[in-house]
Amino acid sequence: MLGIVLGLVVLILGPAQSPAAAADESPSAGSAPAAAASSTAASTTSASAGTGSAGEDSDASRPPDGKTIVYGIPGLTINDIDPVRTPNLYELFSNGSAANLNVRTIGSATCPGSGWLSMGAGARAQAGPPTDPELEGSKATCPALSAPSSSNEAVEKALDGADEAANSAAGTSSSSDEDLPGQAAKGTTTATIDDFEAIKEPNVDSGYSVDYGMLARLVREQGKTVPQGTEASSAASQLEPCVAAEGPGAAYAAADQNGVVANYTDDAAATDCRLGLVDLGSIGSSAWLYDPIPNYSYTVPVFFDREERVAEADERLGDKLEEVRDSAAPGSEEPTIIVAGLGDSSGLPQLRAFIASGPGYEPGNLSSASTRTPGLLQLTDIAPGILDQFGISSPNGISFDVTPTEDEPDERIDDLVSEAQKATSIYQHLSTFSLLLDIIFYVLFILCGVLLARNLIGRRGGARTVPTVHRFLAWVSFAAATLPMSAFVAGLFPWARLPHPGFGLSVSIAVSAALLFCVSLLPPWGRTWRGRVAALSLLSFLILSADLITGSHLQGNSLLGYNPIVGGRYYGLGNQGAAIFIVSLFIFLGIAISWLRARGHRRLVFLLPLVLGLFAVFVSGNPSWGAKFGGTIATLAGLLVLLALVSRIRLSIFRLVLIGLASLAVLLGIAFLDWLREPGSRSHFGTFFDQIVTGEALQVIGRKLGANLHIVAINPALAIVTPLAIIAILFFLRYLLHFPSITPATRAGRLANKWRGRLPQVFEDQDIHFGFLAAVTGMAVGLVITDSGIAVPSTGAMVLLPYLLALSAEHAQETIADAKPRRGSTRTILMSAEDASEPQGAPKSGTDRA
Repeated sequence: MLGIVLGLVVLILGPAQSPAAAADESPSAGSAPAAAASSTAASTTSASAGTGSAGEDSDASRPPDGKTIVYGIPGLTINDIDPVRTPNLYELFSNGSAANLNVRTIGSATCPGSGWLSMGAGARAQAGPPTDPELEGSKATCPALSAPSSSNEAVEKALDGADEAANSAAGTSSSSDEDLPGQAAKGTTTATIDDFEAIKEPNVDSGYSVDYGMLARLVREQGKTVPQGTEASSAASQLEPCVAAEGPGAAYAAADQNGVVANYTDDAAATDCRLGLVDLGSIGSSAWLYDPIPNYSYTVPVFFDREERVAEADERLGDKLEEVRDSAAPGSEEPTIIVAGLGDSSGLPQLRAFIASGPGYEPGNLSSASTRTPGLLQLTDIAPGILDQFGISSPNGISFDVTPTEDEPDERIDDLVSEAQKATSIYQHLSTFSLLLDIIFYVLFILCGVLLARNLIGRRGGARTVPTVHRFLAWVSFAAATLPMSAFVAGLFPWARLPHPGFGLSVSIAVSAALLFCVSLLPPWGRTWRGRVAALSLLSFLILSADLITGSHLQGNSLLGYNPIVGGRYYGLGNQGAAIFIVSLFIFLGIAISWLRARGHRRLVFLLPLVLGLFAVFVSGNPSWGAKFGGTIATLAGLLVLLALVSRIRLSIFRLVLIGLASLAVLLGIAFLDWLREPGSRSHFGTFFDQIVTGEALQVIGRKLGANLHIVAINPALAIVTPLAIIAILFFLRYLLHFPSITPATRAGRLANKWRGRLPQVFEDQDIHFGFLAAVTGMAVGLVITDSGIAVPSTGAMVLLPYLLALSAEHAQETIADAKPRRGSTRTILMSAEDASEPQGAPKSGTDRA
């Protein structure tokens, strides 16, 4: 019930209409009328093809449709567009809409064949055959594309195989491919791709469902409806509901699951098909190059000039555009031209170019509901976007959304290039920054263990240095605690426009960390270590919350957020951001509750965590803001644990299970209500619930588990942080001594007893202890529930340990003051320190100490 209520609140306070609906109603989207779009389930679709004929009466004759042709040039980037070198691309860009295109499929870099296959299926797919084991580690190797064969023998063999597969698969639907030869449009022929099973093989156990040739099939089934009353001559002039494929890459996109291409041709512009796909070859590098038509092979030329290759591609595009104009039917509407960089052309993944020009595509930036970012699309958006333009419903309901602009073409190019450069810089420096945080954590871990060990404190004169050691660790730790959050704040600076973006990124992070550090030291809160930690944690929480509410601009293209080149997430709260969000929330609440309790505000002790915690749950769980399924469960679970501890409710295993089930129920309620929306407007919540309904949830969970194991394999330095954090908790904070079976007389007890130091004094204040336990609960739940969840406790530990070391300095001066030793009596000081850290019954409330 709580989940349903929160879900209704989310829907009410969310956007008034879905992005998809907004795109449909926008005149710039070039889509069919709403009535026609809503009737696509009954195959009664509009044939406008984005031609702007939405306002015509159904009984009136209409001019012939304009064609839509997609030209694929893998490797093309926005930065390649130049008014002198590429005049055809520049003209299309000037008159149409554009975006950076994420081309990520299954591997890190996308081969052209994989890009074409994914585009036609509207899903991530990888084109085989599998890489040669001897070349498996080479990023510059791609399988050659198989040119389709149109011989009768090859086609009949493929169709016979399709019949056998259809007969053996009981209950599966057939696409009636046996009738394809008779359906071939004028100027095309039926062809087949040899050994298509080998091409599909990499997708068998990938965890992704691939509907091969989805775009071509839906256009064939639902792509043409002639309005009643249309004259016979006008009806005959309408384009055929087919997809003409020109070139091997285009054949990959149009082929069905048996490798059959219904309409293969040497000139897509000369056919009567409504949609044409044209493979113009790819722009490569000296290590990974795709020759232009008609060779279709990967070679390593002796001499290579990228600018020359770009100019050649533009020249080929110009010739094709001329053919489109020459073959257009008299009086037909203007064609829609799409140019897409369908894949990478080297081992370095980058954002590629996407340009759409024609009716409905005015100068501006393109986006979709899947990215929610103007000027950014992903490869799997292209097919459903084209279908929406035709008035045909697609499985995910994605549509193109145009954000018009009055900026000059050169300004628009600079803006898109800047965003692409930012993504590339983040992608290149991500490992370095992660390694830096790992090293800092390891150093703090070692210092915590060595400098605060009993044997060092007990040395002659060692006790007198304890306050210095604590203060030194506190300042170093507090400075380190600002680094993770500075990775997000750096997004406020335009560092990507500098001549050296990598240097600009480093400076922006350093300046952001300094600003966070200085703000946390301002009076009155900056006078104590509790105040400083509370200020930094609250500031981090508020910055992340404000960013999520305003569109998660700092999360995207951040070293600890998500990167559009990787394409794992495009909006909302990321895994590492969720870790900082959770730790900052509960550390602040623990300190604030302690402060309120010391001043007798009993109601606020419970009211503050309730209000701020529910606000955090709402920000994280709102599909329009955080849209973080696992992170919201983790936050809610930590909040319920904190409220139970503050209310003095004893936590048992049964009650912890109830807390987990309640958190899950709330999120499933929100997911259910989000699922009720149209497919194109759902967030990650609704998508996951749909996967539960369709039975794909286990497959998705398996893929996410594999992602966790992959992170451990490729980044063991990050994975080791989590067990080290557990060791720090058990030994440095002496939790081992609190277990009934472990006493100081046992071996484990003696081992834990060596790292007593003064850290346990932090938790003599129960409220701070409660905040710590809530944060640990949230990270533990995030580890299990969240995608790539190993990043949650690892990143959270990098913030939590510095906070704890900083808080421990609050009592550093008391080490000598409380002990009152005789001159030269180091032993007396040590015994006082030990007595202060020994557990005696129930923990103290910490009221006096606050």
